[in-house]
Amino acid sequence: MSCLLPQIVQTPRLQLRPAVMDDATAVAQARRESYAELSPWFHQSMGKVDQEGDAQWQSERLAQDVEAANRRERLSYLAWASGRCVGAVDLMPIWRRGQFRLSYWVRSSASGQGYGAEAVNAMIRAAFELWDARLATTGHAAPNAASARLAQKLGFRQIARQPLGCEMPNGLLVDGIAYAIEDVAVLPPLKASWS
Repeated sequence: MSCLLPQIVQTPRLQLRPAVMDDATAVAQARRESYAELSPWFHQSMGKVDQEGDAQWQSERLAQDVEAANRRERLSYLAWASGRCVGAVDLMPIWRRGQFRLSYWVRSSASGQGYGAEAVNAMIRAAFELWDARLATTGHAAPNAASARLAQKLGFRQIARQPLGCEMPNGLLVDGIAYAIEDVAVLPPLKASWS
């Protein structure tokens, strides 16, 4: 297993690269635009809308991402299309097991265009090819229909449903749904490369 991180993961429409502090303005714009859509699902790890839209605040968050990547604890990749940040994919590895948990988001103006599926597909392929992954997992709160569609589109199989496993911003508890992929052969075809 190699712990080298690719500096670019390329797909037909996207360039994914590790997050750096210089991306703060682009991330702030994407997160401000998408705050209402992301907040129900990421509220526990998000700042307030004015923080999410502030480049200095995002710079501090990105510095944490860089440090986490240096420690190989969380690998954060931003997705770019035509020079515009359209989302992100984070991989949280358990190296000794060859397991990677994925989290991802797509900015509102780029949703529904297949960018999320393309980015996640590419990063799963990279995990299996570069880091000898044996299992990729993801999950979402039951009401998150967009994440459910993405998981199904990519060929994830549902492995668990945890009653009352997720808390909504208003305190309501809803079920959490977990998915897994153990073989990239289930993924839709995608030309992806990395360097």
